[in-house]
Amino acid sequence: MAGLALAATLVVLASMLFGPFPSLPWERTVAPAVKTTAPKQVAEKKKRDVGKPQSQTQAQPRAQTPEQILAEALAQAKAQAQTQPAKQAAVHYEEHLPPQAGQPENGNGSHEIRASVEPPSPTAPSAPAPPEPQTHPVARDAGKGPRMVVVIDDIGDHPVMAKNLTELPFPVTLAILPSRPRTSSVEAMAAAQGIEIILHQPMQPGSYPRVNPGPGALFTDMDAQRVKSIVADNLAQLPHVKGINNHMGSAFTSDPEGMDAVMAVLKEKGLFFLDSVTSAVSAGPEAARKHGVPFYRRAVFLDNVRNVRTILGQLKTAERNAIKNGRAIAIGHPYGETLEALKIWAKERELGVAVVTLTELGPEF
Repeated sequence: MAGLALAATLVVLASMLFGPFPSLPWERTVAPAVKTTAPKQVAEKKKRDVGKPQSQTQAQPRAQTPEQILAEALAQAKAQAQTQPAKQAAVHYEEHLPPQAGQPENGNGSHEIRASVEPPSPTAPSAPAPPEPQTHPVARDAGKGPRMVVVIDDIGDHPVMAKNLTELPFPVTLAILPSRPRTSSVEAMAAAQGIEIILHQPMQPGSYPRVNPGPGALFTDMDAQRVKSIVADNLAQLPHVKGINNHMGSAFTSDPEGMDAVMAVLKEKGLFFLDSVTSAVSAGPEAARKHGVPFYRRAVFLDNVRNVRTILGQLKTAERNAIKNGRAIAIGHPYGETLEALKIWAKERELGVAVVTLTELGPEF
């Protein structure tokens, strides 16, 4: 017994001095090997999987109705508004871009965005006001009474605003930007409600490259074929459009060759052109006459100054233009102040001036 105790004591002392003894061969267990995949094998597997048919049991996505598209867009817009407070950039309307820049819903922006937008500094002088169009009576308006059109530009990022505009007690024409995050959903909603839609075609401003007109824009250094291709691609995003007007474009609309290419596409597709008149020397009228494209002209910008009272004053100016000349086209933007002014104006406007769509108004020529 004493021998066993001595042996145990020696084992403990040896463990303390030299560490534990290695296990005997029959006591060792082999842990199962973990199967690893080399990066090269992973890459090869991904290549093999590309193009492999999906499982037949996978549920196919259902086509959404316009109402479902709108509801989804509204929910996304509200969620974004809660997480990202809106910022109002002090950018002149002629150099206006929607505050959120993003990819279109299909994730395929087809045209380059040539430069970043750089809003002017607070100390920089404001951009010059656009030219006032020379409004005059149109022969074909004789006997029809004064009529007026309200167009809201830059729709494409604003599904909530678009929905609010459609609920006004008079028609509003929506000018939708191409390749924007909500271009398709806003167009589908407007078309489902019978709202008149036009393409708000981005064009090079005089302030480029400091200010960029955005995706799908036309530039004066493009050849005719490139211009035609871009316009056709943008129109394909908006299957229900009746025509187009220019977004920015003080430089491009002054270029006869560029406007000639634009009118060639519009003639082929049976669409009209509304000149926003951002240039005093626009080549739009001459190019439209050459190609036989129906031509409209802006009379008043509503919201150069984002103030409800001022916008109401511009609406009254448009009314006076309509009474004097038989017609007036007023262009605004998706500002809260503009919507508020339109709501007030709806209650106190001159009822002798009919508010119609561009199609109902008819072109100047």
